[in-house]
Amino acid sequence: MIIAIANQKGGQGKTTTAQAIATKATSDGKKSLAIDLDPQGNLTFSMGLNGTDAGAYELLTGQLKPEQLIHHTPQGDIIPSGINLATADTNLAGENRHKALADALKQIKKKYDLITIDCPPTLNILLINALTAADKVIIPLTADMYALQGLYQLKQSIQAAQKINSHLTIGGVVFTRHSTRTILSRDLTDVIINKCTELDIPVYKTVIHEGIAIREAQTHRESIFDYAPKSKPAQDYVQLIKEIGL
Repeated sequence: MIIAIANQKGGQGKTTTAQAIATKATSDGKKSLAIDLDPQGNLTFSMGLNGTDAGAYELLTGQLKPEQLIHHTPQGDIIPSGINLATADTNLAGENRHKALADALKQIKKKYDLITIDCPPTLNILLINALTAADKVIIPLTADMYALQGLYQLKQSIQAAQKINSHLTIGGVVFTRHSTRTILSRDLTDVIINKCTELDIPVYKTVIHEGIAIREAQTHRESIFDYAPKSKPAQDYVQLIKEIGL
């Protein structure tokens, strides 16, 4: 299965969710590959690389074979990001440029139980490639009104991608950095759930609670499940992964 973790607004817990899903699969004994399509390279850094090696850009442009770009880390396999990804909109050419990732993954996807794609937080050729290649998209979302605006935009992008990739489904929205301590937070959560219903977007029952352990694990460049397995966010992600059916 290929899962895209996407949101067209930054700061929603996208990379954290991608890392959790990819690394938990590895710790469960599955063959897992993460692909960092975000030019910021946060997933690449969190999984122990520095973004200086060939990676996703070379994969998309066909300069190197997928097998040459996979790095084996204690957290699992990854095709890293790189600064040159920011030029993809300009440098990816041809009428099938939106299918570059899907075409490249044909060579290796049978070798993996799970491929997780960390998407860029904007609508560009990288996001389109991720959605065109994926079987399912998962949408991390914080309970704020700006995030709701991004959800409308992402739904339009998904619908456009489904015209190319008929297998793409929306797994659902997962609330991240979640808190129900304030009335405002609870009210915003209810508003977003209602809007998701209107947009025909499922919402996962599991929420990911705010926790310092996530930031600490990323700083130490470790999986949350290795760094703080008993922390609330780690247990939340375990439950989410079960709910997703992975």
